[in-house]
Amino acid sequence: MNRNKLTLTSLTAFLVTLLLLVPTLTSCTRATAPSDMPVIKVGIVGDMTGPTASGSRGEIWGWEDIAKWANETNYVPGVRFETISYDNRFDVGRSINGYELVKSRGASIVYVQMTGANYALKEKYAQDKIIAMIPPAPAALHPPGWAFSPDGAYADGAAVAYEWIVKDWAQQGKPGKPKMAWLTWDADYGHSGLVADWYARELGIEILPYELYPSPAPTDKTAELLRLREANADYVLSTGPQSAWQVVLKDAAKLGMQGKTKFIAIGNAMESDVLIQLAKEAAEGTYFVSFVASMHEQGVPGVEWLKGIQTKYHGEWYNGITYVRGYLMMRLPVEAIKMAIEKDGLKPEQVNGDTIYQALEKNIKEFDTGGLTGPLT
Repeated sequence: MNRNKLTLTSLTAFLVTLLLLVPTLTSCTRATAPSDMPVIKVGIVGDMTGPTASGSRGEIWGWEDIAKWANETNYVPGVRFETISYDNRFDVGRSINGYELVKSRGASIVYVQMTGANYALKEKYAQDKIIAMIPPAPAALHPPGWAFSPDGAYADGAAVAYEWIVKDWAQQGKPGKPKMAWLTWDADYGHSGLVADWYARELGIEILPYELYPSPAPTDKTAELLRLREANADYVLSTGPQSAWQVVLKDAAKLGMQGKTKFIAIGNAMESDVLIQLAKEAAEGTYFVSFVASMHEQGVPGVEWLKGIQTKYHGEWYNGITYVRGYLMMRLPVEAIKMAIEKDGLKPEQVNGDTIYQALEKNIKEFDTGGLTGPLT
């Protein structure tokens, strides 16, 4: 479920105002399907008011919007979807409590945003027979279990960045090895890309000592950046939220590193127009590894369809890469259930975590996402 196209590109400045989510436990269904249909409950445990809310709000919208759309169009005949949202404020304890809460309310599909929480809950998903669609935390996906992701793992994203660094270095005709550093969160999410550092060394990249900052978000990264400037870092990588990344970029610009050192963000939470709003000119020249298509891309059927959905439910569209991820996380089980009912003879009242798991494994083969990713299996 995590094999797809990864792309490296630079940010495009496009400013849009985000709508605010209400940080409460809510049921978010707008069903026009008959109310006596079997209900598939989806638990959404994400950050609505905490340090990663700027990126995760869009992800939550992606889940909720597809549930609304599936209900309004009766896309899966015989069933309707109900979303149950819980604000984890990007806290492991609240994430685990949120999971237990949505489980107690009958969720058979869950989204838990936080990497550390998914590490802690991986075995629980299998024991409880609840499908988890999650961000691409390596240890939560490998070895395979009941956690799925439409993304490549964060370590895969780092590997893409390393390959690009080698090509970029060669194109510039510079001698010696490129010097690369991690300036990232001192947390499970921040560490998730470091798993691939052996590959960077194999490609001939010199890795400088890690620079880590505590969560939830730093207020000043001057000291760390000065050390990297003194060490002549050519490339600086990070995995973390926009709220932290914007501090790094602003401080780097103040120190004259912008345009000299190339900053590369790993993971969908790092890229969106929200970062442009937060970092402004300091975001210019930043690169990111994205697992899915940008909403600014032209001629991509999946992008155009999502723009229509966003406009329908929010009055406008905005470029949030995490929205695309949230959409795919919800669309994949919806599609698997639809095929299980229409092609495999599954009865709507038989849909539960176990049958959804089987449907994902059987039915999602080379699934065409309309250009949002490569085909997903």
